[in-house]
Amino acid sequence: MIGICRVCVLTDLSSEYPLTKSQIEEYHRDGHIHLPSVCTTKEVNVYRHAITETAYSRFPERDAVDVSNRAFLQTLNLRYHSQGVSQFVLAKRFAKIAADLMGVDAVRIYHEQALFKEPNGGITAWHQDQYYWPLATDSAMGMWMPLVDTPIEMGPIQFATGSHVDGFMGQYAISDSSQEFFQRFIDEKRYSCWQASMRAGDATFHNGWTMHGATANQTNTMREAMIVTYYPDGTRVGELSNRSRFHDAQNFLGGRKEGDLADSEMNPVLYRS
Repeated sequence: MIGICRVCVLTDLSSEYPLTKSQIEEYHRDGHIHLPSVCTTKEVNVYRHAITETAYSRFPERDAVDVSNRAFLQTLNLRYHSQGVSQFVLAKRFAKIAADLMGVDAVRIYHEQALFKEPNGGITAWHQDQYYWPLATDSAMGMWMPLVDTPIEMGPIQFATGSHVDGFMGQYAISDSSQEFFQRFIDEKRYSCWQASMRAGDATFHNGWTMHGATANQTNTMREAMIVTYYPDGTRVGELSNRSRFHDAQNFLGGRKEGDLADSEMNPVLYRS
């Protein structure tokens, strides 16, 4: 049953966040972009309440292991459990940014997730999101938005700039092995790595092939972040080439099969020009 957040109902996220031509060019060149103040302080504070309330109720029970060995706490499909979260992740403002950066007329939501890095939590290994996403497109992207101010010491997202042009790099799920493989590749290619302090309500958008990760949280504060992912309308389900892609097609694409249009009820069009 979806909970009702009355304050969130009154907080509209349909207004436009205009992009410049140079910002769109930067995204296509680098495979990622940082956009300041995509949400205002008031907006992010309202939705943070709905997101954290839902996330903490759904995170798996934490064991007593050293958190430095754990990259993050994760829970997906929060929007089905909170009206406030649903309003946030289905927001037209975010979807239009995604469409403008992709250069398409319409975008659908793939999924959304809360990724919270615990105090003293470890690194998030280098990886490519599209290893997991069974989408037959090179345009799919993710938005990463911190819900709290996130200095470098807290471990914000980082990107290997320009690495999206390399496309699929192999069957590397997020792991110690992916960290070793991608770090070596990034070093060999001499990719520069982008990472910056971010304010609550800032957002990054990155291509599904862009190599990215996060450094450790060296503070005593939980690093709370929300991720929403998008793809162009008309995309078909791609190869189910690993167990994760098969799982994701079942859980985030409504059980669509390889070659089907990725147009299930779970993936509504969020913006159309």
